Amino acid sequence: MNNQAVLELLQESMRRKYVQYGVVENIRPVKLGKDSSEELILINFNGVIVYCRKNEFITRDLTSYSGFLQTTVPFVVKHVTTDGNVIVSRIEAVPLVSRAFIRNHSVGDMVNGFVTGVTENNLVFVDVEGVPCLIPPQEWDHVRTSNLREFLKVGTELDLKIISIDERKDEEADETSAVDAISKTVVEFGYRVRLSRRAVLDEAKAKIWDNIEDYYTRGDSTVAKITGFGAGQNSYFLELPKGIVILGNLQSNLRRQYGGSLPQGLTVHVEIVSMDKQARRGKARIFKIDPTLQSTLRKPYAFSPYST
Repeated sequence: MNNQAVLELLQESMRRKYVQYGVVENIRPVKLGKDSSEELILINFNGVIVYCRKNEFITRDLTSYSGFLQTTVPFVVKHVTTDGNVIVSRIEAVPLVSRAFIRNHSVGDMVNGFVTGVTENNLVFVDVEGVPCLIPPQEWDHVRTSNLREFLKVGTELDLKIISIDERKDEEADETSAVDAISKTVVEFGYRVRLSRRAVLDEAKAKIWDNIEDYYTRGDSTVAKITGFGAGQNSYFLELPKGIVILGNLQSNLRRQYGGSLPQGLTVHVEIVSMDKQARRGKARIFKIDPTLQSTLRKPYAFSPYST
């Protein structure tokens, strides 16, 4: 399709209020006609660049729009200038694509989206098929992260599960909770869609347990990360490479050396002792600690949660 045909298609879309989709290609200063230069979002539509102003792209204030680069976004054509520049709006397209999203999706569906923002309260904004959605802090993982925005980058692609689709009513505008106050900024189409990453992780782990013999059997050696402390001074929760968590104990020589002093986050070498598929429980023996880390560990009980 040549550029002239694409422009005619865009003009027809403007007249009929059709939603089109394009790929965000760049964010840079642009001078349109006699207007002064301003930073615009450049969207590639079938080889033709269309322009979207920031206040027409998203309702939230963003410090950076780079997370949208190379992502597909919906838009409607606002107008075409006399010199052929096409001005579009993502914000006006969102209610239109969202209605289709609500028709085609329900609670429990698996979806794919990309991160468009993270608040200091660990609320994650996600764009799914052009629709703004939310991951509540408690739905990120079983382990709470103190500052998710430090390592979760805008633009990160995620597999997620829909856990609720709530219709928003006018009388809800006076809500005062922190999460609801933030979430109102993405309610651009009358609904609030909540997603869960934790549910996806749980389902993946459940499938591993259902076929645990294909992954781990008694006597296997692997690495694991200490994620917490079990009952007793030498009992630890261990996260295996496949994400499942089992209990581990230090073998005798390490127990005498370190006692209950191994810190959370430490990577250790373990041997699988048992795996109970039905009970979803496993045990392992910690037989090796990275030699480069041994010298940094203090004497027994220095890190122990049981010491006083």
